[in-house]
Amino acid sequence: MKIPLLQVLTKKEHKLVKGYQVTKNSVINHEGDLCENVGVIISGKVDIVSYSFQGKEQILNSLKAGDIFGNNLIFSSEPIYRGDVIAKEKCVIAFINKENLIYLLQNNQEFLTLYLKAQSDFGKSLNARIQLLSFTNAEERLVYYASKNDNVITFKNVTTLAAQIGIQRETLSRLLTSLVKRHLIKKEKGKITFLKKRR
Repeated sequence: MKIPLLQVLTKKEHKLVKGYQVTKNSVINHEGDLCENVGVIISGKVDIVSYSFQGKEQILNSLKAGDIFGNNLIFSSEPIYRGDVIAKEKCVIAFINKENLIYLLQNNQEFLTLYLKAQSDFGKSLNARIQLLSFTNAEERLVYYASKNDNVITFKNVTTLAAQIGIQRETLSRLLTSLVKRHLIKKEKGKITFLKKRR
């Protein structure tokens, strides 16, 4: 996949970027690790997760090809990962260390512009995730998640969707059954469509 952020680099600048293949379920960074690089996802999917004292996984952010991570930490006064960065499938990731990142930002205007755009998009995505997790009611959380996806949710299975929105699988299953009975959603294999707003 062509990644605009990397496409604007010159041949010489590409040498400042290190690409690696990462196997599925590999931990790229552990919670508590020092952030020393910005990662650019070239292919694959990555989740940033934390765990409760009971070991329950909480997805903080989900990233795809073209997204970046570590960008909100690398220039921080406390650049420590607050969760594990995990490859959810086989990935190719390009890493740029702090020194090289500063060089590229100072010397490549197109890279600077695209990096700032990626930084802004990351911030919006993170804020949306924080707002999602602020809802304590499962139905409100699901409705909010749907509203950010044009009221249509595609998903692999109920377990992964439950993890994505941060509720128990059993709770989500009961909620979906209730919403179908109330004619608020149409549920198909791998797809949920909201038919109207709640009263």
